[in-house]
Amino acid sequence: MRTFLLVFLTAALVSCSTGSGHDWPRWRGPNGDGISREKGWNPKALEGGPRIAWKMDIRAGYSGIAIQNNRLYTMGGDFEDVFVCCLNAATGKELWRYSFPGFSVPQATPTVEGSAVYCLSTEGLLLCLNARNGKLKWKKDLVADHGCLKPYYGFAGSPVIVGDLLILTANTSGIALAKRTGTKIWVSEAPPKSARSFASNGTEYHTPVIYSNNGKPHALICSWKGVFGVEVETGKAQLLFDWEKSYLLSGSQTADPAMAGGKALVVGPMAHYPGSVCLDVRSNELKPVWTSKDTFSELGSPVFFDGYFYVSQGGGDRKGFLRCLDAETGEVSWEEYLAGKSGVDSVSFMVADGKLIVLNDKGILSIAEASPRGFIAISSGDVLAAESRPRHFWTAPVLCNGRIYCRNTPVDLVCVDVRK
Repeated sequence: MRTFLLVFLTAALVSCSTGSGHDWPRWRGPNGDGISREKGWNPKALEGGPRIAWKMDIRAGYSGIAIQNNRLYTMGGDFEDVFVCCLNAATGKELWRYSFPGFSVPQATPTVEGSAVYCLSTEGLLLCLNARNGKLKWKKDLVADHGCLKPYYGFAGSPVIVGDLLILTANTSGIALAKRTGTKIWVSEAPPKSARSFASNGTEYHTPVIYSNNGKPHALICSWKGVFGVEVETGKAQLLFDWEKSYLLSGSQTADPAMAGGKALVVGPMAHYPGSVCLDVRSNELKPVWTSKDTFSELGSPVFFDGYFYVSQGGGDRKGFLRCLDAETGEVSWEEYLAGKSGVDSVSFMVADGKLIVLNDKGILSIAEASPRGFIAISSGDVLAAESRPRHFWTAPVLCNGRIYCRNTPVDLVCVDVRK
């Protein structure tokens, strides 16, 4: 009996310490907000250097990861072919791989639900694969089959599941497909030729963000015209904010909006009108709650946590840093450069257990308090351990079951052990 109890208690403690049961089944986590409810991991684990559990060559790509039942799904490739792969999340061992022709590295992140994993290529090929063995269930070409306009830089928004539907960023205000068959349920109009600017043809790159309005699920989708609130079941779209003429100067909308109750922060790609705009998504007025003209992001998506918006400021070809904004007023509480004021072009992050998990584009992973009092660092370290190699960590890190996964765009997926 003593032996049985010892084994049982040891197993229970190990389960608690790894945060077991906290899957990350899609881009930006279970709720699409960049927040994990996982506890029991060690924020001080990066002291003395990160503990690397495994590192895997998955070729080039911006695709993040999805995890369900200790199986990790991601995409990689080059200018000859693209693949979806399934790895053991704890060991990095490849379980299966599905390859198909492609001409651009993947940008979207797989979405997994039950026995299906949904993947979108940069060219617009939408695949539904068996999550267990990688066999094809169905595929659809968003351009050829459903009349979508390929964005200037290709499709980048990840599939979002709402009930029996898949919602994707496409055309002016999205598209909905039946998740079991890929059948088109509704599709919005393609942007007109007049909507084209120097870095966009009118369709944008973020992932739809789901919220509730009048008891019905809606999706926030940005395009050439502005910010739309779209009724998921019907495709009926309401313009929530009109970009006006500023769109022609705005570049590409890559950051997902962040929800805060009935408000949404839409972070623009450049520092000019409107910069970033906080909207009341349940109002019929095209009037922002507040704007922040100098808050913008080319790569990372904002997170709302405990009354404040955390923003991955700048990025791309501009020096990046973190900024904390009061959600009620838009006032800046603090901002922090994570490697001095030079040498870092972008930062991406998520929130877990009241902590910011931040990855800069050089591969420096940092953990800090998510607090309006300032960037209070807890631990940090180089996930490539000073290796001399190309470094472009432009995809947000993911904490799942006591491990942090970091994607290096040219080649690597690195797993860092932060279990207690």
